[in-house]
Amino acid sequence: MDFWSFVRNSALHSNRARLALLDNGNLRAVWKGEDSSHVGIQFLGNQKAEYVIFKRRPASEDISRVAGIDTLGGVRKQIHAFALTSLVNV
Repeated sequence: MDFWSFVRNSALHSNRARLALLDNGNLRAVWKGEDSSHVGIQFLGNQKAEYVIFKRRPASEDISRVAGIDTLGGVRKQIHAFALTSLVNV
C-alpha cells in the first residue's frame, strides 16, 4: 500500500496522521500543525497521490497553499520545500 511506502522510513518517529477511508476506496492522511500548517494526502495507487499543503510563512498573516497530483517522491519534495518535514517526518 502506498501509505506504508510513504511513511515506512519514518514510521517510528512520525507524527500521527488522521486517517480516513474515502468512498472511492482511497486512503486520506492529514497532518495538522499548531501554526495552521496542514498536509493532506489522498493515496491514489501506483505511487501517485493528490495533496494539499498549507503553511503560514514567518512574519506574515497569509497562508501559502499548494495542491496537485504527483508521485509520492514529488509529494515528499513539496513537503521539504514548505519546511514541513517535522510535521510529517518524511
